[in-house]
Amino acid sequence: IKLILSCLIKFHLCKQYNITVKQRVNNEIIGKRLKEFRKSKGITQAELADFLNTTQSTISAYESGKTTLLTAFALQIVNKYKISLDWLCGKK
Repeated sequence: IKLILSCLIKFHLCKQYNITVKQRVNNEIIGKRLKEFRKSKGITQAELADFLNTTQSTISAYESGKTTLLTAFALQIVNKYKISLDWLCGKK
């Protein structure tokens, strides 16, 4: 049942946001936006890592575009700091 719900949710989100299979996440853009947001709020990588319960090196990897930002982390950030998920992902 969880798998079916997961597939339905993904289908709904893809349909809602007009996402196709060809679209890819751009880690470099997300990394730049993450760093821009963090610096504009005066937050260190260590502070953001503490908030997300991860390591500073993980935040650094996100910001450099080496690693894809976890969806759960992105949602925590946009909810706490009231920024747009579209903006963070480079969509606007």
